[in-house]
Amino acid sequence: MKHESSNIPITDIKVRLVEAGSDGLLAWASCVVSGGIKLDNIAIRRGKDGRLFLTYPTKRTPRGGMHHFFHPISVVASKAVEDALLTRLAELAKAWSPGSTQAP
Repeated sequence: MKHESSNIPITDIKVRLVEAGSDGLLAWASCVVSGGIKLDNIAIRRGKDGRLFLTYPTKRTPRGGMHHFFHPISVVASKAVEDALLTRLAELAKAWSPGSTQAP
């Protein structure tokens, strides 16, 4: 699967649904950006307001700070990844609707 938003190609999009996630977790996702960088373990979450958003892998430091392993550094890159992953999630949700007999 390939998704292009603006001029940043997002390919190899994989979304794994989570049955009983906490903190609004719906799925884990991965993708390849511009044919050269693979991003893994991106969380797709639903906020309390119902909005879907992505969170990127982090590690908590001993002092309680957060160290981000990776994240988009521009609005364009962030939107490209978000559009690609949320589009794939919507496709899976549609395929796995209550009337469907197939799991995604």
